[in-house]
Amino acid sequence: INVMLFHFDQRLGPRLLFNVAEIQDPRITASLTRLMDFNFLQEMKAIVNAMANVVYSSMFFSIPNPMARGGVEQFMISFVIFDPTITEYLTISSLEEEMSKTISKLMMLSEMFIIITYSNPILDDFPEVETCLNALRDNAINIFQEIFYGQFEGAKDATSQILGKIGYEAGRQVMTQVYEGEFENLRSYLDALVNSPIISRWGNINILHFDPEEKVATVSLDSSIWTESLGVIATKTCAFVEGMLEAVFSKILDEPIICDEMRCASEYSYVKDCIFQIAPGGSNREITSYREDQTIREMAIEDRQKTMESIKEDIGEQFYYDFDPMIRLIQLFNKAPFISDHFIQETEGEVKFLVVCNYWRYPNDVICNSCEKWIRDSSKVPIILLKSKHRICEITYEAEEGET
Repeated sequence: INVMLFHFDQRLGPRLLFNVAEIQDPRITASLTRLMDFNFLQEMKAIVNAMANVVYSSMFFSIPNPMARGGVEQFMISFVIFDPTITEYLTISSLEEEMSKTISKLMMLSEMFIIITYSNPILDDFPEVETCLNALRDNAINIFQEIFYGQFEGAKDATSQILGKIGYEAGRQVMTQVYEGEFENLRSYLDALVNSPIISRWGNINILHFDPEEKVATVSLDSSIWTESLGVIATKTCAFVEGMLEAVFSKILDEPIICDEMRCASEYSYVKDCIFQIAPGGSNREITSYREDQTIREMAIEDRQKTMESIKEDIGEQFYYDFDPMIRLIQLFNKAPFISDHFIQETEGEVKFLVVCNYWRYPNDVICNSCEKWIRDSSKVPIILLKSKHRICEITYEAEEGET
């Protein structure tokens, strides 16, 4: 969890004063400073939003200052969580009271008027403000720890577990209302189940692949009531559907089945449908994991093919390779459906791209190990790729003379 304090400087505009966190990300700072320019936002009222792989909650407040233009100094305090779960998203939405308490304390501190006179204040030099911000972060961490207390490492978060169990019971109810003997084969029975009113009310479900002998399937879901109601919140939201599909396929295949949501429309704005992988559970979990990796690998390869097809259609292959190296990389990242954002850092003799990739979370041997070669071959730019923290991949190349 990051806790960030901003000030609206009347000469320079919004600026970050302090960031109490282990992670420093200039993208988040830039996004939140822009947020301060929105004058329609209410004071002492939290706004929650998501960007790439983070979710943040921010609250504006003012401190009277007769020397300031308008008679007040404007501030904003923000919580930021990287790679949030649905529980963390819902919890950060309820931290408004903690933020209000901290703001009430900050408004009483004389240090707040001293801080704004510094161009680059250091938190250690302002112990009272430091105590308030650290206490706010500690309180938030304690709230999250209480929610997750008692869970096994690697288990799904609390809200997802509950929704998954409810969805499983809903799936079992469906099985009692659609009689298998009325259908010619297992596939027609499955189609009738997913199109039944109880299941179809949650979105449009399509069976992309179904192999009853191997006991595997791939299912897509669009217009999900969960993703459309919650929007893009940088985390998966379809645990209920996971549970429901688990119950349906466990009954159809006469074996305990695991359903995993591999991709969710609530994670990124460019994703329009959710993808679920169905595979055996229990002692066959290693086989399940292997099949999941295969599905992800196939999806990634297809996305790479779509990227190059888009470049050929929109730009033309010859025109594309006539561009200078930086433009070729920018076009490649813009066209790639699995890249949600990218940023450029230029230094003397070197260009670095920070790329936010949807496949970052998966083990390197699934698809990431081949990504450097794919970018090199596709763009004909001799890049070096480093997979860093929090879905960011660093892609660098030596700039040609006069390019930077």
